[in-house]
Amino acid sequence: MSLITLYLPKMGESVIEVVVLDWCIQEGEAVIEGAPLLGVATDKVDAEIPATYTGKIKKFLVKKGDVVAIGTPIALLEVDALTIPLVLHQPSFENTKPSLVAAFHHLEPSVLPIHPFKKVKLSPLASHIVQSNGMQADELERLAGYARDHRVTKKAILNYINKRLPIHTSSLEGPLFCETLTPLAGDEVVQMDRVRKLIADRMVESKKIAPHVTSFIRADVTELVAWRQQHKTSFEAKYGVRLTYNPIFIAVIARALRLFPLLNAVVVNDQIIKRKHINIGFAVARSDGNLLVPVVKQVEQLGLVALAQQIDALIDKARNGTIMPDALTGASYTISNIGSFDNLMGTPIIVQPQVAILALGLIEKRPAVVHVKGKETIAIRHELFLSHTYDHRIIDGAIGGGFLKYLAKALASFVAQIDTYPFI
Repeated sequence: MSLITLYLPKMGESVIEVVVLDWCIQEGEAVIEGAPLLGVATDKVDAEIPATYTGKIKKFLVKKGDVVAIGTPIALLEVDALTIPLVLHQPSFENTKPSLVAAFHHLEPSVLPIHPFKKVKLSPLASHIVQSNGMQADELERLAGYARDHRVTKKAILNYINKRLPIHTSSLEGPLFCETLTPLAGDEVVQMDRVRKLIADRMVESKKIAPHVTSFIRADVTELVAWRQQHKTSFEAKYGVRLTYNPIFIAVIARALRLFPLLNAVVVNDQIIKRKHINIGFAVARSDGNLLVPVVKQVEQLGLVALAQQIDALIDKARNGTIMPDALTGASYTISNIGSFDNLMGTPIIVQPQVAILALGLIEKRPAVVHVKGKETIAIRHELFLSHTYDHRIIDGAIGGGFLKYLAKALASFVAQIDTYPFI
């Protein structure tokens, strides 16, 4: 018998660390390759990590509640010597930047740049505590000044947080920390769950990072609505999937993004990365009130049938809790169908590090001026509002508004151009 080390495997391009929810077995118990080993929570979804070998667990190296970086040793496994592979390495990180490889393999503390102060060294867990408690750069710098080699420990951070008093700035800036409030008689106190807190942190961070600008336009989709109504029954009978508006919208949006490639990009520090493929995320509301954003990959290569099938499968997995982290990462653009809640328009918040997001409003009948045989007349038309929010650091009105104008015209002419949209 021999001992091998099990490592936390890679779980998606944007997943750097996880929170250990619980072990599925006990120390000393046997485990079969592929069987659930432990449950973890990423910043997007909960998942189970399977055992990579068959053997007996000798020792857990992480415990419930730990924040664990990808590539970290998680357990010691006793296996038959004959089952050990000839080459046993830690998980592969060939697509990871060299600096991150070092952090994963050697578990060095992360370094948080505090400009213009000195660099503050934080472990992954300490960094998680700092972010969760909204600590500011000057607070970390003061703590680092008392520490050897500017290394701020978890203990020092927790001691500081326990003693910290609410700090207020001027009335123009508002409070940095909310004062303590006592619930009144009859109030109901509901603790945010982990997913809601993550969503809240991401939304606040996005508003801090990107100056948001939102443009609106009204699109006439009368012909599109009639076409879908005419073909939805035969479409489902032939292809086994419902014909909703989502695959139509996403197909049209993908065509627009090919003409406006700067919107199919992400911003990292001072670099703009224009994505080769169009990967569109779409918001899905769950029964618990939280949102997940599954991603349809390489939309530009998919026909309407494949889009409808993938969207339907992703929605089902998102709502029943079986979706995996890889299906929630890699989006280059995001849409939110707020019309499903009878909302007319909205001002969506950009999903970082993307540069734009589109909200699709309710399709409803409205009186509109139309041209018939050269004359203006009032007619009943199906219309919807499109709300396009973009990052004004790199997207100006000519692109953000021009994209929206093109999109409205493309939706209005969808039926006339239907032959140019592949089905299979």
